[in-house]
Amino acid sequence: MFAIGNSIARPPRKPAGVTAWFFLRDERGSVTAFAFFVFIIMLLVGGLALDTMRHEMVRARMQATLDRAVLAGARSSDAREARATVEDYFAKADLAEYLEAEQEGDIAIHINSARVTARASGTIDTVLMKLAGVDTLTAAGASTAEVRVPKLEISLVLDVSGSMSGAKLTSLKTAAKQFVSTILETSTPGNAVISIVPFSWSVTPPQTVFETLAVNVTHNYSTCLEFRAADYQHATLTSGNSAFSNGVPVDQMIYTSAYGNFDNLDASWRSCYTDTYMEILPYSMSENALHTKIDALEADGNTSGDEGMNWGAALLDPSFRQVSAQLIARREMDASLAHIPANYNEPETLKVVVMMGDGANTTSYVFDKSSPKYRGKHSDLFEVKFRGLEFKYAYHTFWNNISDDESRCGRLFWACVYEASGPEQSAYYLRDPRRDRYWSIDDGSWITANAFGNLENTLDGYVSTEQLSWDMAWGRMSPSYYQDITGDSRPWNDYVGSEQVDSLEKDARMHAVCGATKGKGVVVYSIGFEVPNGGRAEQVLSDCASSTSHYYRANTTDISSVFSSIAANVQNLRLTQ
Repeated sequence: MFAIGNSIARPPRKPAGVTAWFFLRDERGSVTAFAFFVFIIMLLVGGLALDTMRHEMVRARMQATLDRAVLAGARSSDAREARATVEDYFAKADLAEYLEAEQEGDIAIHINSARVTARASGTIDTVLMKLAGVDTLTAAGASTAEVRVPKLEISLVLDVSGSMSGAKLTSLKTAAKQFVSTILETSTPGNAVISIVPFSWSVTPPQTVFETLAVNVTHNYSTCLEFRAADYQHATLTSGNSAFSNGVPVDQMIYTSAYGNFDNLDASWRSCYTDTYMEILPYSMSENALHTKIDALEADGNTSGDEGMNWGAALLDPSFRQVSAQLIARREMDASLAHIPANYNEPETLKVVVMMGDGANTTSYVFDKSSPKYRGKHSDLFEVKFRGLEFKYAYHTFWNNISDDESRCGRLFWACVYEASGPEQSAYYLRDPRRDRYWSIDDGSWITANAFGNLENTLDGYVSTEQLSWDMAWGRMSPSYYQDITGDSRPWNDYVGSEQVDSLEKDARMHAVCGATKGKGVVVYSIGFEVPNGGRAEQVLSDCASSTSHYYRANTTDISSVFSSIAANVQNLRLTQ
């Protein structure tokens, strides 16, 4: 409005319709139809993105939960536990409503494999996509976890020293057989092999294993081997015939006993046990054979856990395929196991040692090797061979009459002819080196050196005289017997006091071979069977295990549950490899 003097002048009014026309013509701050259209499109696209993002977030959570759930379920011991694990994962993720029901074949759990499948689906209400007529979006997912460790190699290393006698051995047999059954009955046939390694004062390999390895053979009494300290630094028998060996044959352990009479070395102090029940049973898939072996175990002797562990580790080492090949060739092992032991880096094979001990390692005796007086050639024991005499005929010394009547031999003018026949027999004579005389073991009397040297002429049916090596001699007599007969205590002192392997040395060797074995990826479980809590035996056994959780304490009442726990642990471990 304009003021003129005392009056107000108003602007002229515009004609009707002119305002709209001006509005359409005025571009200042206007919103065009195109801009409005773009705004609507942007609103729709934004709504689509928002709802799609919400859909993807739910789907991603659903899939991630599926993946985690089936992986966890694959570690379960049975199908029911696997499904419960999957359901628990979805419940905790607040996605239980999306989990679909289990279908036939979704879950298969075995000791050597596991396969778990789960599915989830559901609808999500949209927010802005409703403007485009889309009220819901569907989210769905599926996941399968399959883990396979189709091969399992186990060395069951069992202490059968004298302290295991009675109820302890009975309980061990029950527990070990249950362990074997659990492993084999829930495994695909051919996918699990078990070796049993009994140990006391030593370990006795079967003849085929002994003959396959490179051994410095010095007698034929037994198959035990005498390892050097360095042989425990590796998971394989480094003295042997394998590509991993140092090329030096391993020594054969002298077979003898600290106590015992001639040809009677069955005392508990034997250096090596030749009884079948003490032999290793390698690479068996037979539940019956393994049970029979366990049932036959007997307790005797001192404790050498280092040797038990050394053999248990060697039976899992790839170099022992030379051994399995010979066992197969002699039909002592199934031909399908030619790949046993598998390489350490074989991704679908789990190697396990279960080491059970009931006490500390104890001292073993060894004849001096650095300055050998009672090893090698030229012992004080002699074997004289002869044959029995068979009557041929009698003849008259004056008339030369011949008769087949042996009764004439004692008559005047009659002489008889005898000939050596039949198998050779042996008589043994032990020399007293200080008095130069010989003890006739058969007659229980001394003869002079001259009489011994004239046996060729005085012994009916004489064949030969052989001076035995010390290694052969000790297989016939004990050092205590030698001392009792000759009065000479030097061999006894040499045996029990020269190069004995004491408990501390055995502990060190066991520590070394356990460490080398674990370093190859072998899982080691150990059991202290009624060992003192916190004592040296428990420390050594616990240290041998793969971790503190792999070590178990046991007594006669719970040894079975301990072996069952290990079997379950092995199963879970196989399914998480």
